Formats: sequence, C-alpha cells, structure tokens
Amino acid sequence: MGKSLKGKAMRKKFEILFTIAFVFFARHTGPVDALPAEVALEKKAGFINVGKANLYYEEMGEGYPLVMMHGGLLDRRMWDDQFEIFACKFRVIRFDVRNHGESKGVPETFKHYEDLRKVMEQLNIKKAILMGLSLGGRIAIDFAIAYPENTLAMILAAPGASGYEFKSEAFKMNNAKLERAFSQGDIEMGIEYFQQSWTDGPHRTPSEVNQVVREKVRNMALNTFKDWNNLSVMTELEPPAIGRLDEIAAPTLAIVGDLDMPGILEIVDMVIAKVPGAKKVVIPGVAHMVNMEKPEAFNRTVFDFLKNLDLEN
Repeated sequence: MGKSLKGKAMRKKFEILFTIAFVFFARHTGPVDALPAEVALEKKAGFINVGKANLYYEEMGEGYPLVMMHGGLLDRRMWDDQFEIFACKFRVIRFDVRNHGESKGVPETFKHYEDLRKVMEQLNIKKAILMGLSLGGRIAIDFAIAYPENTLAMILAAPGASGYEFKSEAFKMNNAKLERAFSQGDIEMGIEYFQQSWTDGPHRTPSEVNQVVREKVRNMALNTFKDWNNLSVMTELEPPAIGRLDEIAAPTLAIVGDLDMPGILEIVDMVIAKVPGAKKVVIPGVAHMVNMEKPEAFNRTVFDFLKNLDLEN
C-alpha cells in the first residue's frame, strides 16, 4: 500500500475499519444487473505520501479500481451516497486532495493530477476509472491527457477544466464578493457566497435547495478553511487541458445539472464536441452538486454507462 504518516500526524499506520454496507439496490441504482441487496464490506483508511504532503484516503470493495475525486472546498464525504454502493461492484478509492478535508496543505508547489498518479502507484493501481466533480473532474481530465495509458474511463460530473476562463458577469461578481469576504476573515459569509454560486446555482434561491445538502456543503467548506495553507501552491497541466480535449482516448461520460453555472455547461459541451465518443446526460432540477442532490439518478446513470464498457481492453 502507501507510505504512511508517522507520529502524531497519523492516527494509525494503517487503519482497518469494518462496516456493514446495507445497499438497497432498487432504490439507488435502478436497472443495473446483479448488484447484491446487502453485503459486508471491508473499509480501509490511511494516509499516502505524495512529496511533502500526506493525503487521507478510504478504500472499499473489489474489482476494477474506481477513484472518486471531490470538488473544490469540499472533501471525500461528498461521495457518501456513492462510496459504498459502487464498492459492491468496484474497488472504490476516495481521497482528500491537498488543503482539503484531512489532507493538510504544506509549503510546496504541486500538481493535483501528479498527486493522483502517486496515489494510484502506492495503491498498486495501474489503470483506473476516474470519477470527479468540478475540481475533481478537472483533475481527471488533466490525468487522462497526461497518462492515457493509466485511464480506463472517466465520469465527469459538472467538471472544471484547466485553462478555461469563466465569462459570466454574475459569476465574476459573486466570486469577487466571495474573495473579499475571505480576505476580510469572514469565512461564514465567504462560504455563503460559494453556496450561492455552486450549491444553489444561478437560477435558485437558497430556500429552494435541499437544506441537508446545503448544510453538508457548508460543513465541508468550513473544515477545509480551518487549516488552509496559502503556501501550498497548485500549478496546472501545460499546455492546459481546455485546448487538448481531443487528446482524451478514454470512454467518457459527462453528467451535469440543468441549473448549473453557464461556464460548467459550456465545458461539458466542449467535452462532448472534442472527446471522441463522449456521452452527455443532463439531470433536471439540480445545479453543481449533482451527485448530492440527485444521488439515485446520478448512480443509475453511472452504472448504466459502466456496465456497457469493455474494461478488459
């Protein structure tokens, strides 16, 4: 497995947790064949060294590796409605990227997609299905371009893309408010502006959004900002992915909510136009947090995509 933290920074060298995953197949996944109704799964957790940083990860299940990557300011818990269910059919790994969740930022320049490569190497994964939302989708795209031989397939949920510039004036105005609130130390207000852009989206008020989802996003974002390290500096794929989408060879599914930001909708359309054979599914009535607001529809869509792939080749 991976190298682990030592001393106080590590809860245990390698923690084995046993959990019973009660998976109600019909409720969550729809018409997917041969998923067991109830299974006992072993959940592994620990830290993986990637340069100076150590990334917290969790793993469950057996089969083809499926790596879940969260959105910006969030953490691995955004996949709670997917983690155990997909572990019934796949070896699922989810991890917190640097400066998020349990993975602390350190004074170092880094690339997220190279961190992903190191995570896979230390978990003895040669090829993986990559599933990412927003920042996680951006990481998946960069990785698929840099390491096509290590990418089995991609599920891009409301993805970002390196090199893309958001043009919406509404986005720019709200982002300026967000940055001003954070620079003044008003974390709660900054997160509220973040929620208005990304959890609510441009077409809904906060009261129109599932409050359980909203509170979960808020808690993850607060946890991320608690230990944010400005000296942990991300650099991008060069040249950036937005002009290289036609280099992606892996089977690709793009999922997006119809109430998401215009820029995200444009990125998805660019993926469909440029990535050979890419498929698009629009889930109605949701914005950016598509897997959290509509988990049943999201899971069914992903399972239907994966069951039709030839993952042997």
